[in-house]
Amino acid sequence: MQIRATNPEDKELRREAILDAAEQLWLAQPDRMSNVAEIASAAGLAKGTVYLYFRSKEELFLAIHERHVNTFFSRMKARANQTGLPMTLDDLFTVNRQFLLDFPAFLPLATLCHGLLERQIPLESAFVFEEHTYAQLEELVQALRHHFPQSTQALMLQSYALFLGLWQLMRPSPLKELMKERSLVCACTDDYLLMLESALKALWSGALMTTETP
Repeated sequence: MQIRATNPEDKELRREAILDAAEQLWLAQPDRMSNVAEIASAAGLAKGTVYLYFRSKEELFLAIHERHVNTFFSRMKARANQTGLPMTLDDLFTVNRQFLLDFPAFLPLATLCHGLLERQIPLESAFVFEEHTYAQLEELVQALRHHFPQSTQALMLQSYALFLGLWQLMRPSPLKELMKERSLVCACTDDYLLMLESALKALWSGALMTTETP
């Protein structure tokens, strides 16, 4: 018989176990969302237990995405708040790069969740997610301003748009391979991280450039 978690620590551990199981299933089959029964089985739990923590598989996958977002903000703020260690653009890009390497599910799941927020997540739940995200975004902007005074929410949102936009253009797929074979797209590089860093450098260098008044 499965023992029900009752104290907050056990509940949080069980919630994390559910998210871990769903994320591993997603990485194994990124072209489909596993159903609740599959996720419960992978986590070693009853299907009904999963519903105690998440009302739907869509809200469960949004929770995975939120966990990724929280980790990104935590890493970036930790680096920005290091005492006595000025932050450079290279440091900024290093944190970005390592996060994407550590969490390969982030980009495909972020794309999926943007669609879910508009169509399959209850409006109030979607708003709470966005509210938390923007609160963390503002905290990060304030931390980055100690190193980059021109940092803004708009600049961070533009950076995020590059994350997703470049990935959607460059991610491997049978169609992309056919397009390259027939010279329909530039095959100059398949290195997403290299292209992303180049685009981010151009964006941030331009935004942080100080214009002197003649």
